Amino acid sequence: MATPCFSTLIIGCGAIAGGYDAADVSGPNILAHAKAFNTHDGFDLVACVDRDSRIARDFADLWQVDRAYDDLEDALNDREYDIISVCTSTPSHEAILRRVQRTSAKLILCEKPITDNIVTAREMAALYGGRMAVNYLRRFDPVIRRLAAAIRAGQYGSFLSAKAIYNKGLYNNGSHMTDLLHMLNGPLRVIEAGAVTHDYWPDDPTLSARLESQSKAPITLTGTDVRHGMTFDLGLEFEQAEISLTDYSQTLTIRTAAGVENIEADLNRGMYNAVVNIHDHLVKGTPLYSTAENAVSALEVCHEIRRLAGL
Repeated sequence: MATPCFSTLIIGCGAIAGGYDAADVSGPNILAHAKAFNTHDGFDLVACVDRDSRIARDFADLWQVDRAYDDLEDALNDREYDIISVCTSTPSHEAILRRVQRTSAKLILCEKPITDNIVTAREMAALYGGRMAVNYLRRFDPVIRRLAAAIRAGQYGSFLSAKAIYNKGLYNNGSHMTDLLHMLNGPLRVIEAGAVTHDYWPDDPTLSARLESQSKAPITLTGTDVRHGMTFDLGLEFEQAEISLTDYSQTLTIRTAAGVENIEADLNRGMYNAVVNIHDHLVKGTPLYSTAENAVSALEVCHEIRRLAGL
């Protein structure tokens, strides 16, 4: 039986749309949307849009896209699409999401964060319901998903504490961490906001904070300065294990009384894992692994950190 194939539109032709894979079009790593859709037999990348017509044309040439547009309305007026992938800058998400909500698309894949403020993020989540997947890529990773299942099953005993380090913006990168913490340890409560660092995004500073889990386990969120190097590391302490995710969560280390286990995650193929889940969801009814609901929960924590910091 032939694999059901879904027509796909990519909005925004920058790094996450395809640029991260531009120097490795046919290699094993799949870091951006276009290569992921092209690699999977269940998608037909039929159109792309970018305000810069040259960028759109170059993108279409590189990724063998049928049509390139410099105006979203033209792309939407020409035909319908099954999948719409939103890869533009965060401030533009709200307007785009409001517009494409009026189409017949089966599913929207939106880059994180959904929008640049919690009010509109909640509104977009309510507007789309189950028709939106959000690219918090660690939720799609099979290694990290198995870790989350083992933690939920109590394999390592009670959760005792965590130390998380990130930079390059609370909403843009910090929400990856709050989402990961939520995925592994459940809902979070913000106790105190700490230092504020304006290290990259003008409207999205990097903040530190003190959090706690539902079981009152302490969690330290430390924001560093990306100008001294990118970082995204998480250490978790349980009754029966010490667990760390390092190298941007690519390396999982589990230390128990039985010894040390090192496991390589699959984040170098993170976007492919996402489109596999989307296809399985549409064809087989598999639940989406990263939804508007968990995306809003991640931003709720970030919003509260900002509020307590007086921002």
